[in-house]
Amino acid sequence: MSEKKGVSNLLHFLVVSTGGTIASGEGREGLTPTMTGHDLLKYVPSLSQLGEIDVHDLLFKDSSNMSPLDWKRIAMFLIAQEKRYDAFIILHGTDTMAYTASALSFMIANFTKPVVITGSMQPITQPNTDAIDNIYSSFLFAAAMIRLRQRGITIAFGGQLIHGPRSQKILSHDYTAFTSINYPHLGHIEKGEAILTHRPSLLTPLFHQKEYETFELETSVFLLTLFPGFRARYLEYIVNMEPKAIVIEALGLGGVPHLGESLLPPLKLSQDLGIPVVITTQCVYGGVDLNVYEVGRKTLKMGVISGKDMTREAIITKLMLLLPYVEPYNVEKWLHTNFCDEITLP
Repeated sequence: MSEKKGVSNLLHFLVVSTGGTIASGEGREGLTPTMTGHDLLKYVPSLSQLGEIDVHDLLFKDSSNMSPLDWKRIAMFLIAQEKRYDAFIILHGTDTMAYTASALSFMIANFTKPVVITGSMQPITQPNTDAIDNIYSSFLFAAAMIRLRQRGITIAFGGQLIHGPRSQKILSHDYTAFTSINYPHLGHIEKGEAILTHRPSLLTPLFHQKEYETFELETSVFLLTLFPGFRARYLEYIVNMEPKAIVIEALGLGGVPHLGESLLPPLKLSQDLGIPVVITTQCVYGGVDLNVYEVGRKTLKMGVISGKDMTREAIITKLMLLLPYVEPYNVEKWLHTNFCDEITLP
């Protein structure tokens, strides 16, 4: 159902609503998604100038409740509608938006139309909401991408356009909650216009389109964060649970303690059991380099995999998509393969 009956030369957008803060109202136990996509667009009447807009309510979820199966559902829906529209706007909660953007980037990197994901830090009904600006900006960015024949999965937030697999939420309250990690922003809003400043050089899917209906996502991935005093037996316990992969947010450039509560024995055990271990960093920017310090080199000797400069969201979603199809000894090869500018390689 269209918000505006356009003419043939107007752009044709599809808004896919999934819930989130942007669509939330007060419930018995706090904010919960209640508003439809049509409800939301009524707050942005100026959109009618940009083209013909259709709306589909796919989900009504707080993004903390989003699951990998929801990523697949979104991907499949986009594929089914790909030829009908010029661009797609996804309205989504902010807490897991970067996970969804990363997952979709790997799943449908060869998607031929721009996909812009947005949301807000305040419900659209609030007087100080950022929802109206974010929705309008996402349409401006999508239109600019169409004009320049630029595609890809992106996030529009706080006047910035961010490459999906490089996105991360770094602020819990601020309207500029998202940023691009170790990668240029794709564009920004300037004087009411969308200015595109960077184009991803590589957009290759992990899977061929015909495989989308059958591919699996392996959710048995464990993420843990190190701190001074972390007990080796904690990691040993996790390893003995035999997850399909472990991601460790280590210290600095990838430091893992090997004195006192040494984590080297449980890392050795993980390799004996064929469990890939990926080392990333707690630092927001810069990535890891396990060749600099002894605390990094010793882990390399244990067979761990460097997360390089990928975000945790990109590492986890990439692993979930790779693990059902890649043998443990080949995980490093494929994790270090650049599919959609999610990783910087020499």
